[in-house]
Formats: sequence, C-alpha cells, structure tokens
Amino acid sequence: MRLTDASIFSRALSTIEIKDLEKYFIKEEKEIIVGRLTSMNGEIIKYSNPKLIPSPTKLPSGNIIEEENNSSSVYSIFKVAPGITFEELITELKKYSRVPVLFPIYLQGSVGGFIATNGSGFGSYKFGFVKGKKEVHTLNDNIAKVMTANYSEVVESEKESKFAWSAFIIDGKERYYLPPSYAKLEGISGNSIDTYSLINDINKIVVQSFKRDYIPVMLRTTVASYSKLEQLKVFEKIIGYIVNYNSPERYYITLGRIRFEDIDNLASFLKKNRDVIPFPSLSEYDKLHLEILDKAKKKVKSPKEYKNIISLYAEALKCINCGLCLNACKAYEFTKNPIYSPVGKIGRLVFEEKEFETCFGCVKDEEVCPINIPISKLNTEGINTLSPERIKIDLQPLPADVTNLAKKLQDTYRNKPLYLLFIGCASKYDINGVRGFLTYLLNKGNSLPVEFSPRVEIINDCCGFDDFIGGNIQAAREKVSKIFELKKNKGAQGIYFLCPEALYVYNNLSGDKGILAYEVVKGDIKGKVHAGCWAKKLGIRGDDDECAGLNFTTYKGAPMPYKKKDVITICPFSTWKFGSISVYSMFYTGIQTAGVIEGSKDLDNLLLNLASESITEALLSSADDIAEKVGLWNLGGKEYFVLISYPIVGNKFKNIFEQKISNNERKNDIVKYLNSVVNDPSMLESKTSLIADYLRGQDYTSTITELKTRILNSSKLEYTAKDIVNSEEMIKALIEIAKRAITTKLIERIFKEIIYS
Repeated sequence: MRLTDASIFSRALSTIEIKDLEKYFIKEEKEIIVGRLTSMNGEIIKYSNPKLIPSPTKLPSGNIIEEENNSSSVYSIFKVAPGITFEELITELKKYSRVPVLFPIYLQGSVGGFIATNGSGFGSYKFGFVKGKKEVHTLNDNIAKVMTANYSEVVESEKESKFAWSAFIIDGKERYYLPPSYAKLEGISGNSIDTYSLINDINKIVVQSFKRDYIPVMLRTTVASYSKLEQLKVFEKIIGYIVNYNSPERYYITLGRIRFEDIDNLASFLKKNRDVIPFPSLSEYDKLHLEILDKAKKKVKSPKEYKNIISLYAEALKCINCGLCLNACKAYEFTKNPIYSPVGKIGRLVFEEKEFETCFGCVKDEEVCPINIPISKLNTEGINTLSPERIKIDLQPLPADVTNLAKKLQDTYRNKPLYLLFIGCASKYDINGVRGFLTYLLNKGNSLPVEFSPRVEIINDCCGFDDFIGGNIQAAREKVSKIFELKKNKGAQGIYFLCPEALYVYNNLSGDKGILAYEVVKGDIKGKVHAGCWAKKLGIRGDDDECAGLNFTTYKGAPMPYKKKDVITICPFSTWKFGSISVYSMFYTGIQTAGVIEGSKDLDNLLLNLASESITEALLSSADDIAEKVGLWNLGGKEYFVLISYPIVGNKFKNIFEQKISNNERKNDIVKYLNSVVNDPSMLESKTSLIADYLRGQDYTSTITELKTRILNSSKLEYTAKDIVNSEEMIKALIEIAKRAITTKLIERIFKEIIYS
C-alpha cells in the first residue's frame, strides 16, 4: 500500500501519470513507520514497496507520556509515545505546567513525525533547533524524548530579543514571545499571555485557513529571497515565522495556500527560484521531486479504472492530508493505522490502487472534514466498488410468537391499508425490538397518524446492505428490487424498516421511499436516544451518535471493544454492540429491564476477555493432540484434517473458559448475569453470537505461528508428516480450525453448564 502526505508533491501526483515516475521510486521493501500522514516534505511517496508500521500511540508502560528527569526548575525531559499528536502532548504537559521547547504551528501531526522530519515549528533561543548545543528532541526505538520548559506564560513584544522565541508573522507584523523573567531582564513590558492559549490560537489560524479547492503550502526563504513571494501571485499568505538563532542563516517560513488549479504555476516558480523551497526539512530537491515539479499539470488525470466513481474520485482529490478525520475515524481508532483511514485510502487512490477494505460508513469523519469531502459516500458507494468483498450479516428464523403477532394485527385492522414490515437483521440483533414494534402497532393502531398503518405483513429477508457495503452494488440492487416488487404485487401502500441501514439502501436503489419504524414510535419515546451514522445519513439525529461499527467484532485483526451504554438505540447493530434496548423493544412487556444488568455493565467485556484468553490457551495446549492427527492429512486431505481437529480445540476451549469463569473473583456476578441471559432466548442468542463472532474475527497469526512450532516439536508428530506442517496449507488449516472451533451452540452449552453446575 502506497501513501501520500500533505506535501505539494503528493498533491501534484494526481495530475501526473504514475507510470512516468516509476524509475524514481525506491522499489526495495523498506520498513516505514507512519504517523498521521501530515508531513509536508514529500518523503513517503518515494517508496513503491513499503512495509508500513503504525507509530505507537502508547509507551511500553501503557502511558502516553512520562517524565524522565527534571534536571532544573526550568527544563525537563519527557518520554513520549511518538504516534500521539502535539495537541495530545500539549494537553498532557499542561498538567505539569510545561510546554515543549519546540513545536509545530499545526498540532494534528504526530510527535514522532515532527522529530523525524525536523518539522515546522518555533523554539526558544536557549535551546533553539536540533542543531543547537542541546538536543530538544530525539527519536530512538520508537520512543520520543521531548525537552520541555515551564514557560506557561509569555510576554508579547514587537522588539526582537535574543531571549525570545522565533518571531511569528501575523497580519504582516513580527511578534516575539518570551518568558516574563527574560522580558523583565530585557526591559520589555507587557501583559503576560497564557502559552497554551497562544499555541491554540496559532493552531486555529492554520485550521481556519483550510479551504475547499485550495492546497496548504509552506515555503522557506532567506532574507534576500523573501520578497520573491510577492512575485508568486497565486500564493496567499496565511501566517509565518522566522528561524534565526542556532540556525546557519536567518530564514522566513511562510504558510500559505494556492488553488489546486494553480499547482503548475507553483511548480514552475519553484523550478526557477531554487532559493525558495518547500518546507519542512527539504534542503534540496531529489530527482523524484524535480520530476514531479517538471511534470505537474493544471488538470487532474482520470484513471480508467475509476471511471464508474469518477465524480467521487474528483472529490477525494480535494483532500489536503490535514489528518482531522483521524480523530473521528472508527477504523483508525481500532487499528491506529492511517492506511485504513480516509486520508490513507485517498492516498492509495492517488496511486491508483484497486484493493480496499470495507468501511463502516461513519459520518463523523465527514463532519470534521474542513474541505467538505463526502467521505462516507466515498467509502461506501465509491471505493468499496473497486474491490467487492463478501460481507456476511446473519438472519434468524422468526419465532412463532412474532408471526402470530403479525397475523393478529392483520385480523384486528382489516379495514386499514396494508404496509410491509421489513425485519432483516433485526431478527438476530434485536428480536425484542421486532416484538415491541408489533406490540406498539397493536396497541396504538387506531390512533396512528394517517400516513402510517398498523396492518403489516412481515418480510424477513436480506435488504442488500451486506452487498452494498461490500461493494457489490448490483447484487444489492437485485435484493432491493425484490422488496420493491413485493410491495407492488401485494398492493402495499408503504414499507417500514426497523434499521436505518436497510432503509438507506432501499431509498438509494429502489426509486421508492420507505419509512423508518422509529418515525412511528418516536412520539412515545422517553430517554436519550442513540442514532448512529446511518441514521444521520437519513437526517435523523439523537442524543448520542457514536458509530457502533455495524456487526463487526474485529477490524483488520484489531478487536472492537464492546461498550455498554445507557441509551435507547435505533439501529439493531447498536442495540447488540452497546448491550442496550432499542426504541422498539421498550414496548415489549416481556423484555428484561435494563436494570437487570445495570450493576454489571462490564460483565460483557469481562466475558469477551476471558473467552479471548481461553481460545489462545486452547489452541496452544492442543499442539500434541493436533500433531497426532497430521498423519491423517494424506488419508483425507486438508478438509478431513480440519474436520477431525477443530473439536479438539473446541473441547479445550470449553474446559478452559469454564475454569476461568469459575476461578474469577466475580464468579457470582457472572453466574447471576448468565442466568438472566439463558432465561431470555433473544438475549441468549445475542450474547452467544457476540462472543462467537468476536472470537472468529480475531487475528490469530502469532498464536498460529506458535502452535505450528509446538506441533513441529511435538513427540506425537510422525517424522514423515513434518513437510505437511511446514506448508502454507497447514497455516490456513490451523486458522480454519481456530475459527470453526467456536460456535454459538458451544458458547450456549458453556453458559448453561456454568449456571446449572
């Protein structure tokens, strides 16, 4: 996977045929530690075969910063997780009344990236930049060390001082800031300014300069060449600062912006004026950078592979790699890897990639985008179509009482117009919600507004949402067409949907408009309502809008934490993920009340953690038993080997999981909780599928590698079977064994044995 950064070189790539630059790329595999892709030096684009490693967002201790020493009352060194942003660092340092002696004017970049590129920033005279007498920051073994000062207040002056930090240039005026004690020494008077407020104000100027169709550009000039910027008419200055002390020469650093269509003019200017160069840390151009400047064009290229998503592709290219979307992106939250984020995916589009992973469809990253890129639509209706992926969302047969309720509604309200009720995945993730909505219609049928009807016929089928987010739009369209045809054939006047995801797909692909069942019941809802991203796409907002991440329990091998929330939910996936009740299930009198679990909100997470530990131990402790079965591979092949081996792991998992629960200090709470779960069929289905899905979605790579080693070293392994164990097919077989060993029925057996033992 190849990525872009925030440099003008990355932006220019979208106007150049990538194949014309191939000879300048570094083709050897190279480990590249990636932060938040906000660097402006154009370094990352060089590598055509990078092995990307996310920069750590925590230190080995689990903290994000730690004070290493306090050598004086003024200065101290902090160890810092290099993957965190400067915004996070400064927030943490504020607790110590300290600030970094060198930091950038834009706070969304990572600390490690800033250090690695000697990034844009301003520092104190005493320690200056990295080339000064003392190191102000270092980056070794994926741990950053940052020098800090107790300058929590500064004094502003228009007079240059050797004790002042580098000057800011705001609205054409030079402004110097120095600690009050040094201001007094210099005879400079003035009011003290809170340093943290100053830093945030500078950052705000940068953020507010981001504008659609414009590209942020930082340029470094000498004193002599500073006036040349006036010749660059397409360059609009925003803010600047002066690099002076502990620098070989006095430099002006200017942040400005140009229109995207003027990138060729900027490139031409830079080629002619070599004493004006992009900043940070680019002291001279390498061959790739020069070639990009030479080939940059006004017009964006349109790769033929993207012809079906060309308008969304054009929107994507407006991205400036500001990294603000990372703070809201669910995929980045779980993986801490920017390649799965909007900025990462867009960078991969620039390099004309065609293989992409499924997106949750979050809207929050789109809401924070300063350029107004339709990120959610780009991910779920554009990028996903380039590499369709099979996404499985299970449905469940409807219990008899649900179908009986629907029949009762038809008998009771024969004089009302017929509506269809699409149930879909709510059959698995919120069956009590189905019961609740039907009960509501039964009780309130005669008082419903005229646009609604209580007489419903149930459809329990797939809405096409799984195909939709998987990128197979044609398959989704076919499923939607079946629903629409059913509505026409039955003469139904409307169709209710219990989840916003299904309604969104139906509305977009059918040419018809359905009704979210929430609209029917919302007048009788009391309490905080969670309306996630897909509800927001329909224009529905609630008191809570956190993305639940659909039905995924892991993403790219990273577990998605189970969160219990005290909210009422609209989406069945959210109901399931947040252990909550839905806006519909409130009207089902047989439901367990929320208070049953109120005192044990963390028990679901505890069970998930115990189950995760148990499957790892079960796999590793199965080595000898599996080794004994390897010889049968030649008899029946891989499938036969998997078939006779996965029950071994399943049985060990069962014993270990039960033992862990029995030995846990909260055993009594767990037993009480499981008792309530087992006695509610819908809750039992929800919890067992949650654990099974969570375990089947784990990344077992390291465990399987260790298991393979143990099998090879097992005394139960036949010598002639060693080649089989060393094969790639064995790795695939062991992964399949791990996933097939866990079933909802097995989890159900464990729950029942725990409460009845």
